[in-house]
Amino acid sequence: MRAKVPFEFYTSSQLVEITGRRAIDLKEFVSVMKEIEESSIFYHIHHAFREHHFAPGEYSNDYAHWVGEELGENALAEKLTNINIKDFSDLGALRKKLVEIVEAHLQANPGNGEVQAKHKFYFCKNIGVVQSTKYIAWDLEEFCAGLKKVGLRSLFFHFFEARLRLGRKSNDFSDWIKDNFGDETLARRIEALDPYIYTMDQLRDKIIALIGGEKETLLAKVFKWLKVK
Repeated sequence: MRAKVPFEFYTSSQLVEITGRRAIDLKEFVSVMKEIEESSIFYHIHHAFREHHFAPGEYSNDYAHWVGEELGENALAEKLTNINIKDFSDLGALRKKLVEIVEAHLQANPGNGEVQAKHKFYFCKNIGVVQSTKYIAWDLEEFCAGLKKVGLRSLFFHFFEARLRLGRKSNDFSDWIKDNFGDETLARRIEALDPYIYTMDQLRDKIIALIGGEKETLLAKVFKWLKVK
């Protein structure tokens, strides 16, 4: 089946900028967190996934790493690590949740707010430059072929950035499949993937496998219909 509109693969380059904001303890940290631009929130939550193409180990984001390694606040670090990013479709809500967790910890442990870290936390942000690639797809077969060829930063752009940074409820892949082929089941299955538990390569393979499985199911239905005939 041919799509109404082709899928165009884009990629993005991210220039990292130091904001000039920093924190030496949890009180300063949460104070800056409330005011910092949303691109900083996105950067510190996601840059390990983007730059290293693997699922982080003990600490899933920069905040948890600093709190655990620099302040020794392991219980708080674990709570920051365990935030399910897929529950959020905008950065404002994610920021609110991060602040709530830190403030609840400070309320329960008021003496910990002014304990100084070994090293300050320096808040950075992204400046994104979006570029088109040479790959487009008119059907699911071409889409899988393109997904295998584009860089992992393209996957990051369409799956991570489109959903959270751009304030969408879904990723670009699911939206295209649903809008062009009417396959809401496949779109939901791709959206249901938790990108935060896979490496980037694994995530790409999972998406391709789901599309391949869907094609096999359709073929099975056709063969069953022909057999009945």
